[in-house]
Amino acid sequence: MSSTPSDDTAHPVETAELQAVVLESIAQLNRSRTPGEQLEVSPTAPIFGNASPLDSLGLVALLIEIEERLADRGMTITLANERAMSRARSPFRDVPTLLTYLEELVAQRP
Repeated sequence: MSSTPSDDTAHPVETAELQAVVLESIAQLNRSRTPGEQLEVSPTAPIFGNASPLDSLGLVALLIEIEERLADRGMTITLANERAMSRARSPFRDVPTLLTYLEELVAQRP
C-alpha cells in the first residue's frame, strides 16, 4: 500500500511525529534568540508561562513555526484559535500539554 506524504488519512499521525515537529520548531526558534532567552528542547520542556523565557510574541512565532512544519507534512492546523484561548489552562504551557492539544486537533480534522 503506497501513500503520498500529503495523504495523512492513509497513515495516522503518530505522537512521536508531532513531538518531533514541536521540538524541531523550538530548536528553530532558539536560533534567533540570545543564550539567556533559549527554550529548553525536551519532551517535558515548559513553553509559555512563569517557567519559560518566552513572551507572547515568541509564542506566536513558535506556533507559526509549528503550523508551517505541519503544513509541510500535509496537515493544515490552526493552533491559536478560539478553542485554545478559551481553555481554563493554556494548551501551550509545556510540550506535553501542547502534544495533547495537537493530537485533539489532528483527530478532529476531516
